[in-house]
Amino acid sequence: MRSLWMYLMLLAAMVLGCSNGSMQRIDKQTSELIREHWSQSIERESDRVIYNKPVMQSPDGDPAKLTQTQLPTVNPNYDQLPARTRTREDADELGKLFEDDQSQSLQLDLQNLLGYAIANSREYRRQKETLYIEALDLLMEQHLWGPRFFAEVDSSISGTPEQGDYDQALSVVNSFGVTHRLPNGGSLSATALMNFVNLLQDVSGGVGEGQNASITLAASIPLLRGAGDVARESLIQAKREMIYAARSFERYRRVFLLDISTRYYGLIRRQAEIRNRHRQLKSFQWLNDRIQALALAGRQPNFEIQRAEQQVLFAQNSLINSQEGYDAALDTFKLQIGMPMNRALIIKPIELQIPEPFLDPEKAIGIAWSNRLDLQTSFDRVDDSRRIVKNSRNNLLPDLDFGASVSLDTQANKINAGVDFEAGDSSYDLSLKFSAPLDRRREKLQLRKNLIAKERAWRSYTQSRDQIALEVRQAIRRIQQSRFTLSLQQRNIDVSAKRMRGVVLRLRSLGPRDFIEAQDDLLEAENTRDAAQRDLRVSILQYLLSTGQMRVQADGQWETPVKLVTFESDKVLTTPQQMLKESKTSQDKLLEEADELLKKQN
Repeated sequence: MRSLWMYLMLLAAMVLGCSNGSMQRIDKQTSELIREHWSQSIERESDRVIYNKPVMQSPDGDPAKLTQTQLPTVNPNYDQLPARTRTREDADELGKLFEDDQSQSLQLDLQNLLGYAIANSREYRRQKETLYIEALDLLMEQHLWGPRFFAEVDSSISGTPEQGDYDQALSVVNSFGVTHRLPNGGSLSATALMNFVNLLQDVSGGVGEGQNASITLAASIPLLRGAGDVARESLIQAKREMIYAARSFERYRRVFLLDISTRYYGLIRRQAEIRNRHRQLKSFQWLNDRIQALALAGRQPNFEIQRAEQQVLFAQNSLINSQEGYDAALDTFKLQIGMPMNRALIIKPIELQIPEPFLDPEKAIGIAWSNRLDLQTSFDRVDDSRRIVKNSRNNLLPDLDFGASVSLDTQANKINAGVDFEAGDSSYDLSLKFSAPLDRRREKLQLRKNLIAKERAWRSYTQSRDQIALEVRQAIRRIQQSRFTLSLQQRNIDVSAKRMRGVVLRLRSLGPRDFIEAQDDLLEAENTRDAAQRDLRVSILQYLLSTGQMRVQADGQWETPVKLVTFESDKVLTTPQQMLKESKTSQDKLLEEADELLKKQN
């Protein structure tokens, strides 16, 4: 009796000990599984750290609140809200509320931003966890197809009242076994059973013990319905879904980095817009000063002074709007890459050196059809639908199952047989069960559904092919349009600059109207040129993505054909205010030249 309880305690300790460190082993096995399927499907090495602890973990909270049904809600009355009348001091302090913490500012170029986003972006981590969960599903499915061990202990006390006394007995049944599913259907099992009986009290006042054991081997194999590859359908689909998840994550990573790059170049364009508007503001301020001087000298009417002052006010308002738009876009960008809102981010310009592709639409479409990971998955899902139809036809077959079992028991004529097996007490059983397919209505309906799903899968694949061809053609057109627009606006800037020079040098005879129009045209040409530069860079990256030629490493490093080259500049653009502190431009020199000319004319 003592040995029995020691056995139960040992078994419980083993179960509890197995749980320690199980999560670490699961993470390791899952990472190895992902790397294995990644290298097979993507044909390149995956990230070394597939899943790690997040930078910010959710707090455990108060355990008592988990089951509370009366939850507090914060909703104060209107007279308790912290609202008060705005004062002038509040207006002066309002701008400080949105100032970022410059003590922990980060100066990041595009390459560093990509690495930071991969390490901190919440959406990127969610997609990574999706791949990890898919690997967990495959591990669970593979576990079902391996040897599965089990151990059970069933104890009971029974008694029967008889002649005023009780006939009581303690029964403990311990079973240990293993089952294994066969690749072509059916399963094998082996079970060892030990039955221990202890008579605590019988009607004669005696006490006795008895035990016996048995070993059973059993097999169940389908011969028609459920036999063959259909038996491994769940395992086959789980392995294929793992490959699909790896492709999907790699595709998402490329799209994610393209999105980061697009937003990055959008911020660079906004920086250029701020500089352009500040240059225009300085020009209008110069115009205002000169018109006032000419009006005092009687060379310009007084109403031209108000027109010049209006342009200064308009330019200041446009500059403020541009600065606010840049700050809002920067905050949105911080949210995307997982950066705290109050941390200062300094966007450093960097250039992508990408050899512009030879834009042959037919060749580019063929490359895209060969390289696009999502299209490969769409084609493989057509095979999935065909396999499902094949399995549905198998479900229409009759059932014909073969069963066999062998049982090796202890000697029947011994009370305490223990593990004393006797071949003469063994038994075996063979069976063959046939079930006619008299009712297969549901299976036939399911087959029809699967046939429709197969046709839909093929149409989805052909539509994906056409959609990819459309994306490639659109990417090529965007590259051509951006090239043309960039060349056109560069010439437009040259023409506007020459026009501006002539207007400035003839300001006394022309008046401020021509100066204002020339400035507006020059600003529009510069902003359009900067937008075209952004569009050209993004359109080339979009072309590489659309044709399946974009390659990035696990840490966000670009691979060939993309190369990054840092601008050779000693000026680092930080905040919009610091962007405005730049050296004299060619227009500044032109305005100084005009001042000298006006002095000579006076």
